[in-house]
Amino acid sequence: MSYDSVMQEITDGAVIMIDGATGTELGRRGAQMHKGGAWCALATASNPDMLHEIHADYIRAGARVVTANTFATTREVLEPLGFGDRFEALNRQAVEIAVAARDNTPSQEGPVLVAGSISHTRPARRGAWSPQASDIKKFEADCTEMAAIHKAAGADLIMGEMLGCPDFTPCVMRAAKANDIPIWLGISTITFDDGVLRTYTDASAPLADGLGAIMAEGGTDVMGIMHSRPEVTEAGLKMLRQHWSGPMMAYPDAMFDDPEPSKPIGIDHGIADDMFVDHCREWLDGGVQIIGGCCGLTLSHMVALSRHLELASTRA
Repeated sequence: MSYDSVMQEITDGAVIMIDGATGTELGRRGAQMHKGGAWCALATASNPDMLHEIHADYIRAGARVVTANTFATTREVLEPLGFGDRFEALNRQAVEIAVAARDNTPSQEGPVLVAGSISHTRPARRGAWSPQASDIKKFEADCTEMAAIHKAAGADLIMGEMLGCPDFTPCVMRAAKANDIPIWLGISTITFDDGVLRTYTDASAPLADGLGAIMAEGGTDVMGIMHSRPEVTEAGLKMLRQHWSGPMMAYPDAMFDDPEPSKPIGIDHGIADDMFVDHCREWLDGGVQIIGGCCGLTLSHMVALSRHLELASTRA
């Protein structure tokens, strides 16, 4: 089984590169984003060939995991916007496109896994709304149905993304477990003037509370910090290391250069390839084994990272 073989590589000390951004890459390549809060969700149906090529490009660059375009296809995003009837079709199609890209694109690095993304984000034109007003029982039931669709469509694992909320993150974990599909947790964090690390989608919740709830649920195969700025990513990894001794991952966003930490993140900022690689090198030196990119990180960034990993492997 490919998943087991990849996990064995990680257990044996290998470093695995995952893909870069999917949603912002769709937008960068010309796909129309939904301006009312569904963001990239509908682009799966409107731009399937483009989505397939994005996944294939990342695989050719060396990615060992590609994440389906399902971050924004939860019922909690789609239903308030009138797209609830498209929930099953969008989730199934997104995973099937990722699986097709994986199956049709030769990889020089080894088996490539397909992850279905599940998040507790909510409809938002900018940023991610707090999940506080949501029905937690409904959310867990919806996530369980979503994970079942992903598994049936061919996903090898669930990638929990932009998580951390102590109430809602365990729902995603239990949804994966209910479907007997592995889960990797990507936790997002942000800090304000007081320097306290907080969960990205619920600024009232300290990150430490979210990590406590995750550990109480039993942890996962892989945990890490994602969709966070680099200096915050490093701080989040340090806190995570205090709770978690298993494999760790890091895949930041690219909107790093805003001097105001509390300012909402946009997608109009960027980071040079070499600067991104410098940050990744720091995290790898700290024990991170699964590395990639989130919003704003492009194919160019992943190619640069892949070259660095290849050189590091050669030197070793």
